[in-house]
Parts: sequence; C-alpha cells; structure tokens
Amino acid sequence: MNTLLSACGSPGTPAVAGDAPVARLMALGGPMIDLPRAERGVAALQAQGFHVDNLAVLTRRQSRFAGSIAERAQDLNALADPATPMPALIIAARGGFGAAQLLAHLDFDRLCPRLKQSGTVLMGYSDNTAVQLALWAKGQVATVSGPMLYGDFAAEPLSAFTMTWLQQALRTGEYALRVDAPQAAAPFKTSGTLWGGNLSVLMTLVGTPWMPDVPGGILFLEDVGEDVYKVDRMLTQLRQAGILGRQSAVLLGQFSEQRKDGFDPDGYTMAALAQTVSRQSGVPVLTGLPIGHVRDIVPLPIGGQGELIAGADGFTLNVRGGPALTRLPAAWAAPDAAASL
Repeated sequence: MNTLLSACGSPGTPAVAGDAPVARLMALGGPMIDLPRAERGVAALQAQGFHVDNLAVLTRRQSRFAGSIAERAQDLNALADPATPMPALIIAARGGFGAAQLLAHLDFDRLCPRLKQSGTVLMGYSDNTAVQLALWAKGQVATVSGPMLYGDFAAEPLSAFTMTWLQQALRTGEYALRVDAPQAAAPFKTSGTLWGGNLSVLMTLVGTPWMPDVPGGILFLEDVGEDVYKVDRMLTQLRQAGILGRQSAVLLGQFSEQRKDGFDPDGYTMAALAQTVSRQSGVPVLTGLPIGHVRDIVPLPIGGQGELIAGADGFTLNVRGGPALTRLPAAWAAPDAAASL
C-alpha cells in the first residue's frame, strides 16, 4: 500500500507557535505497567515540543485499571470547571478497557462546551473510542482518532510516518490521504461525517445514550486480536441495528493479530468479508485504511468531514473540519507544503 500526504483545499489559519503548548494526559482504561516505557512516551512528547501535564496517571492504578472510576473520570471532569486552564491537547495514555465505565460519570453538559470553546484537541483510539463517540453524541465535540502515549509515542523507534501525519492533521485539520490498494467496490464518490474507531468498543455503545446517530457518514473501523468471524459477528450486529445501512461508506483499517480460520482457512478472509458486508448492507466497504493497533497510522477526526473518491486501484480521502491545535509546538511551526511517505 502506498500512502501519500498532500494539502487539501483551503488549509485555514495555522495555529500560532509560542510557549510550549500543554498536552494533558488522560488514563481512562488500563494502567501503565511498564513505567520506563511510559516515561519514554512522555520524553517523546516533550521532544515534539509539548509541556506534559497530569503525570500522576503514569503510576495510578486500581486492579486492572489506571485508577478508580472517580479518578479516571476526573482526568476529564477537572476540565469542566471554568477555573481550570484548558490544555492545547488531551492525549490518551493508553487503551485497554475501562473508558466505557466512565460514561455515566462524565460531566458532558459542562465539558463539551469548554472543549469546543477552547479548541482543545482530544486524541486517542482503541478503548478511548467510547468517550470520543460519547463526546460527539452528547455535544458534537470533534476529536482525533490518533496516537497515544504508551503504544505510539513510546515506540522504539518513534514512527516518522505517524509523526508526519500527526503534524499535518493537527496543524489545520485539513489534508488528503491516498491509499493505493485494490478494491472490490465499484468506483464511486461520496462525502459525509467521518466517525468510528475501534469496532468492538463502538459495538458496545449500540442501544446506549452514548452512541452517535450519523446518517450518511463515512464510518472507519479497526481492531486488534479479533478473528474474522468475530469481526463478522460485530458487523452483523451493526447491520441488524440499522447502523451500517445508513452510512455512505465504510472504511476498514488494520485488524491485526488475527488467527487463521480453521473452518475455512482460504476463503473466510477480511477481504471476502468486506465484499459480503457490502452486499448485505448495500454500502461500499473499502479496505487498507492506515489506522489500527499497528506502527504506522494516520490520525482521523471523529466528527470531521470527509470526501471519498474510490476506484478499483484505491481511494482518496479528503479530510476537512478536523480538530487543529490552537498553538503549535515550535518544532511544528514550519510545515512543508507536501510530503511523500
């Protein structure tokens, strides 16, 4: 797969560089078991030009979680207080499990307006999908499905691919993504609200007050450790719940760490499943999106707008209206007009 980065449309006004912007950590799910790894992630964030706040989450732990429900919810609820300064960026420490436990404990009524008014960018993926989708459902707060501290910034070596895409995405919220990968869907062009994230987490929100209603959206999905039949089962639920059929397109990212199917090792593949899901739902399903629990990922806005142009040889996704930093780190202040990755 060849992925190209270029400017898309009018980039808007870039954020202004100045003093180091604050990146506040949130630990909504699992704990940082390997402290040196977590500290390496903090150092990488600092090297990117951020002042890192809320470091207490690095050692916070209760059972299999990064603290009690109240402690984890406070990572966000503290920002609902008008007296609390808003950071430029809120970044998930890691995924795991636990974010869904917090949904009934978050002060969405005050938190959502503060996030929108301040322009604070909230970023994460995996388990954090639960809170990101809830923020869109409750207050139309757009967030970024993008790299996290423990798994991405702490990687050795740090992925230049991911960091280049991150800088482009957070400078203006507008960019173009080209994915060269053969597609079974007929050529088409569509547009809609970008939304999605981790499939298994998204599925658990069906039937709850925190599931967004996004008719005509472009739904992007990824997961880890979920074999093809499990992905099939979850997509079947989304289809039968009436969610898939209301989308303009579905983009499948990386579904890593799958085992070979013992019943149909040659035919029961993700590529075959994509065609089946498209036929059953009546919605084009494309594959090869560079997101997931893998080294090289492209940040995508949950709540931004996407224009999708697809052909047999791949697709182009033009992104606009995504969250952008109100203040850039000094190292990001001079963006290239275009880059090839």
